[in-house]
Amino acid sequence: MGSDISYQEKCACAQSSFCTYVEGLENYSQVEKDYLTKIILGNNLSGILYVSSALAAWSFIVGIIDAMLFPGVIVYAIFHGVIDYKVLTPLIVFSVGNFVAKLIYIAANLKGKVKFYDIFITALPYAGSAYLLKKFFVNDQLLFKAVISYLKMKKDIVKKKIFRMFRNNR
Repeated sequence: MGSDISYQEKCACAQSSFCTYVEGLENYSQVEKDYLTKIILGNNLSGILYVSSALAAWSFIVGIIDAMLFPGVIVYAIFHGVIDYKVLTPLIVFSVGNFVAKLIYIAANLKGKVKFYDIFITALPYAGSAYLLKKFFVNDQLLFKAVISYLKMKKDIVKKKIFRMFRNNR
């Protein structure tokens, strides 16, 4: 049985790491791979997956910053007995700046693929990555299974790079 995918789609798929990953899966039939390729390319799911991954990393970094800022405010309040605008200003500026930066990033990278309220929800602290994954990938079980497999593979690659980095710095 021949492939249902056109030459242009094969070329477009070769430029997407997610699509290439799906094409290489051995436990999927060619019909399933063709179906997933058409969905991935037709809905720009690689772009959505990329933005979702970037937002997950963004949340991790912001979480570290939040873990330093909020206890700092509490310690200041305990030692000085007051919380005023001088203490809250960095928290507010950071939170608003982070939200606006995420709004701009998401809107620029998903160019019309999502509605404004989706962009707004995705920009909320710590919710973005999960919201995008749920909105675009959960309803199709075959696609969801491929996404989970892909994300696990990417996570393993990142873990190996981090372990290698620490091992080389000894």
